[in-house]
Amino acid sequence: MPDLKSLAKRILISLQGQIEQSNPHCRFRAALDSVIGHAGPSADEWNSIDYSTSPDSWTVFEALAGRLVNNYARMLGVTVDGEEADYLLWDVLNAAAVYSDPAIAPDAEHLCLAALAMEGAASEMPSANWDSLVEKAIEILAGGRPIQRVAIAPGDTRAGRRRTNLYKFHGCARSALEDPAQFRPLLVARQNQINGWVASNPVMASVLINLIVTKPTLMLGLSAQDSNIQSLFASAQAQMPWHYPTHPPAYAFAENAVGGDQESLLQNVYRQEFNAGTRASIRTDALVQAFAKPLLLALLLFVLTEKLRHLVREGFPAIQEVDRAKLAEGLGHGRNLVAANVTASADDVMSLITKIGRTMTMLRDGALPNAASGLYSPVSAEPLELMTANPNLAAGGMAEFAVALSLVGLGLDRGLWAVGPNTSAPDPGAFGLVGRSGAAKIFFAGDHRAAIRLTTNGLLADNDDAVVVHSQSNPVPMHRSPRRPPGRTGLALVREVSVEELLAEGAEVEDLLERFRNKVAL
Repeated sequence: MPDLKSLAKRILISLQGQIEQSNPHCRFRAALDSVIGHAGPSADEWNSIDYSTSPDSWTVFEALAGRLVNNYARMLGVTVDGEEADYLLWDVLNAAAVYSDPAIAPDAEHLCLAALAMEGAASEMPSANWDSLVEKAIEILAGGRPIQRVAIAPGDTRAGRRRTNLYKFHGCARSALEDPAQFRPLLVARQNQINGWVASNPVMASVLINLIVTKPTLMLGLSAQDSNIQSLFASAQAQMPWHYPTHPPAYAFAENAVGGDQESLLQNVYRQEFNAGTRASIRTDALVQAFAKPLLLALLLFVLTEKLRHLVREGFPAIQEVDRAKLAEGLGHGRNLVAANVTASADDVMSLITKIGRTMTMLRDGALPNAASGLYSPVSAEPLELMTANPNLAAGGMAEFAVALSLVGLGLDRGLWAVGPNTSAPDPGAFGLVGRSGAAKIFFAGDHRAAIRLTTNGLLADNDDAVVVHSQSNPVPMHRSPRRPPGRTGLALVREVSVEELLAEGAEVEDLLERFRNKVAL
């Protein structure tokens, strides 16, 4: 999506292009005067500007556009005689169409937010953005499942809550394009709209204040320069303040440094506690020095790992603490290996999320994901602290799956096997491992039905070099058609191991890992 500097450039060029050069009182000349005035040019800069030439040829063009970024609301508040108040936004910038462009795909941060939302870890997402990329990411990952509620107009807040709730308090471009009568006035951009937003939007304001009062806030890509945002946080502080210090911090910014508007917000919310003795430590605690893409990817990997560790801990409480710690180490090593081999790019994140969704769908259903039901399947639909209350997790083979991943991670850490190369075949399993005896595809089956369907759905053939890790006891072997060229000889090509049976023989991790290794025969 175009950034604010690009918007400023577009406005300068558009207004200049419509000036009647022979008319000193041209309405577009007057509007251009006002826009440039908000950039605060010096006398010399004014003198260098020639309205008869395109602004992109001006020596001060880049400087003016850069300064207008921090005055974007005043710039968009400039009116043109004879036109609607939102003329610059609606007609010049064509914002509704530009910010709802269906050709623009979600980026890494939108995909990570969607996956976190499906994991129940991003339940409240207020956004000042007009685009629909978060919604589009959830449509891709969740398919037609009712995961998200989007609130734009006041009445939207009456709809039933869903696993994740997106509050587009500055409006939505896609909705404005589809229904301009209702949603065009809700596109907030001009200074007067921002200044009067709280008074004009009491319902949405109260919803957001309640979120600020009850939940710590992580800000992604938001400078907090708008007065309505500052006002919301100040109002929340007056109702029930967060005090310093708290862990985690009540307010955090994903930035390289705390900016002036963000520091102003900290002053508003901490007030007397933001003083000479605490000022430096508050700034430090509020700063997360990572931008949205790598931060959200890290959070996703963290959430997945902690959920799997929770499953090991709660699913098998009799395992000794020292052995649980080793299993947790295995999961951590696997997580770190993934992190080291994935970048925070849209392609890498989409590939990772697709592989996770594929693994979870095969585990549960013995099938591949499809667009209708979404490409991603979460470890659990609830956040970590609520997982224990989900009765289906214990019966779904998830705890055994977590143990199996722990053992795979320990084996990777100790050099018993390595991650195999990806394959372009339609049935590469969850992932590939390479050991002393060669490479094998790894499948997980949460129950007997999923195990059977791996074969009936054509994902597993008799002559595949493959390991099927069953959460439950091994089912009666099924005949599988050898539909592919033969793999290794001298070994049973498809090896099957039951985590349930392994644990029944003993949960001491070193012995457990050795027996697992013998079964998978890598």
